[in-house]
Amino acid sequence: MPNKNSRKRIRLAIILIIIIIAVSFFYIRKSPDTATDEVQLIEDLVATTTSSEEDDGNLFHFNNILFSLPSPYQISLILHKSGISYNKELLNASQKASDYITNFSRAINFGVYGVDLGYINIYQQTQDAASYFAVLKILSLDIGIYKVLNQTTVNRIEDNIDNRDSLMVIVSDTYRNIDKFLKNNKREETGALILAGGWIESIYILTQEMKNNPHPDLMQRIAEQKRPLENLIKLLIPYANESKSYSFLVENLIDLAYNFDEIIEEYEYVPSTDFPKKKLTKINSKSKLIITPAQTTTITEKIEKLHTFITQ
Repeated sequence: MPNKNSRKRIRLAIILIIIIIAVSFFYIRKSPDTATDEVQLIEDLVATTTSSEEDDGNLFHFNNILFSLPSPYQISLILHKSGISYNKELLNASQKASDYITNFSRAINFGVYGVDLGYINIYQQTQDAASYFAVLKILSLDIGIYKVLNQTTVNRIEDNIDNRDSLMVIVSDTYRNIDKFLKNNKREETGALILAGGWIESIYILTQEMKNNPHPDLMQRIAEQKRPLENLIKLLIPYANESKSYSFLVENLIDLAYNFDEIIEEYEYVPSTDFPKKKLTKINSKSKLIITPAQTTTITEKIEKLHTFITQ
């Protein structure tokens, strides 16, 4: 079973999605003139939460390996900042939510819809945000983490929407509620599925956009998922025998990892800089991932297969 720190990392992934959902509630209700501020607030909260976690030394340890998983929400920011237009066709249709009747499908698609809502918010699509927010509320009830979206939490966010420090306190309280729920109900695998759904959806959107926008920066973003994919597999492997769906998911992620292993990593040595007074050493060496169009195509096809499986 995953250790204590791995469970912390899973719950952090959930809370990042909850931040998006909760703040999105107010984005829906506000005018377009204030939408940009709401988007910035979500971005800052995600960055602050991740930064706080790292400052506290709560990076994810698994089998003596230290690593972290990036927020899928950042993929939406990358696409938006690259000048790529909003494309609703890439999102998982909100009408499909009622088709998800197992814990596996509900949890993994909670992650999918969480990323979709983040994407929608980045592009300030108010009407779509309302329907996706509603879907996430329903799924949160279905998988049993609805308490993080109760009216008390919503009211607290509304009263403190302009106070980032207070919002971080609310986020911490929500984190503890999720922490307590998962511990009491031994449901860590639900968190792992939410994280998996978010990662697959974000990479699906990225690779699909690459078809029409073959930009070198986007190819690099795909290549950078090599390590996060390995980390995701390590999170899911303990549950691989839970069901046929779990087995299929893990087997196909492992198969995808073989393609990422073919990506070449170039290393450039640059002497380190020492700071004796601070007892610090700055590592200046750099690495670059080289991914070919053919590799990108193969990865895109396999991500499509996984995406079809989890959203069917």
